[in-house]
Order: sequence, then structure tokens, then C-alpha cells
Amino acid sequence: MKKVIPFVFMFALCSLIFKPVISVSSSQSLAKKVIVLDPGHGGMDNGANVGKVNEDELNLKICFALKEELESRGATIYLTRTDDQDMTKRDYNYSKQDDMYLRVLKIDEYKPDLFLSIHLNSSSSGAWGSQVFYYQNSQEGKRLAQNIHDSMKPVTGTRKNISPCSFYVVRATQSLGVLIECGFLSNENERGQLKSSKYQKKLAVSISDGIESYYQSLNSGV
Repeated sequence: MKKVIPFVFMFALCSLIFKPVISVSSSQSLAKKVIVLDPGHGGMDNGANVGKVNEDELNLKICFALKEELESRGATIYLTRTDDQDMTKRDYNYSKQDDMYLRVLKIDEYKPDLFLSIHLNSSSSGAWGSQVFYYQNSQEGKRLAQNIHDSMKPVTGTRKNISPCSFYVVRATQSLGVLIECGFLSNENERGQLKSSKYQKKLAVSISDGIESYYQSLNSGV
């Protein structure tokens, strides 16, 4: 027993001195940030579609994945829609103008730090890849778009660059925001990815990383 006691004592002492290193969680990296997610289209407006694959349904799924990811980082999240309806909630006489007007009002109602309008693209060519659009007169929008683009690029492999635009949703809102085309439904390979919940999660993580990078760049004054 005399030989065992010193060993036990030394083990206990070492356990006190050399405590296991616990990594600091980034779960609160976006704490106090209010972010609105705008799943494009909905209701009678399916957006782009190939066969039975509709853009509005995938936009919503990507936004749900984004909501989960951003909330895990401490952000408060609101969605402009949470089911398969456009903003007018009418099943007749669909009006794109009314839908966009109400969408903008809904975004600004939450007074968010930023918003993301989530879409999918389509083309008659074999085009593929994500692309982030920002309001052409917004330097902060451009900065946000670049950070998100840089984070998404390793996931989507896009060769496109961020692009200025005058889309109503980024032009008419009082809030900072960007419109993200997550990929092309018209591209068979990319369509297969976009339908995958695992890929939707990857998109959500990369977009969230881009938002974090944006705020880090503000704090560092870069």
C-alpha cells in the first residue's frame, strides 16, 4: 500500500494541474443578431422547376437548414414564410407585385441586422454554381455578399462572382441584405445535390460562416 499511495497522489495532482483543454464554443458567435430568411416564391409561384422538383419547396428547406444553423450560433431568426404560400396567401389571382411588396414589408417589420433571400437558378445552358447578388448602391451589401460568396465557393465550386443588382427585394428594403442563388435546378448534377438534406446542411453552414466572416471583418476594421 505504501507504494500505491504516492502514485494515487501524483495522479490526482496531475489531474488538477493538467486540466483537459475545452474548446470555446462558437454557439454564441452571432448572439444578439437578428436575421430574416426569405425563401423565394411559394404558393402559386413555384419559381424554377424541373419535372416535379420545384424551386419554392427547396428554397424553404434550405431556409429551415439555415435557421437551425444560425440559431445554433446564437442568432434570432425569422422567416417571411414557413409553408407553401406566397406572401399574399391567396390561391387565386396571384400577383408578383403584391407578393414582393408584402415580402419587403415583412422583412423590415423585424428590423433585422441583415436578411437573406434564398433562391435557385435555371438556365437553358449547362450553367451551374452559386451566386450572390447585392443592391448596386450598397457597399455594405457588397461586403456581405463577398464574404458569403467566399465561404460558399468551396462547397458549390462556383466560378461565378458576386454581382450588383436592382432586384426589388434588396432595393426596396430598409435592411441590409443579399439575394443568394444557391445553384441551378436546370443542371442535373447540381439538382441532385440541392435535393439532398446533407447538401442543404452544407450550404447552411457555409452561408453562416460567411455571415460570421462579415461581422469579423467589421470588428477588425478590414
